[in-house]
Amino acid sequence: MVKEGVILLGHGSRREQGNDDIKKMAAMVQQADPQGIYEAAFLSLSKPGLREAIDRLSERGVKRIIIMPIFLVAGNHISIDIPEEVEKQKNHYPHLEFVMARYLGSDPAIIKLIQERISEVATSKQEGELWK
Repeated sequence: MVKEGVILLGHGSRREQGNDDIKKMAAMVQQADPQGIYEAAFLSLSKPGLREAIDRLSERGVKRIIIMPIFLVAGNHISIDIPEEVEKQKNHYPHLEFVMARYLGSDPAIIKLIQERISEVATSKQEGELWK
């Protein structure tokens, strides 16, 4: 069996809190799957970048890397930027196999989460946690 690793790829933000959320997601996925190998990375504006995450996985003996884009919509990053960046990495790391998972999109699980978040504040006069 080929050893796999996963990169949770976020956009990257100048605001560290946004970057911390992606790192926290990677840690939570790792905790849920202790046998898996996970890294957080960012397309731009923050570190580690995609290449750094690939280096880390390669050093751990991974031969197949799944890129999991943590993006909600199929904008230019999903349709152009990330595929182009992955192609560059394929040339730089010919000994590794790269595959890209689907972005989050309008998945029923996302819709359920949206409904839950609306319900949290719908019956109260308080604003959500982000706006406090």
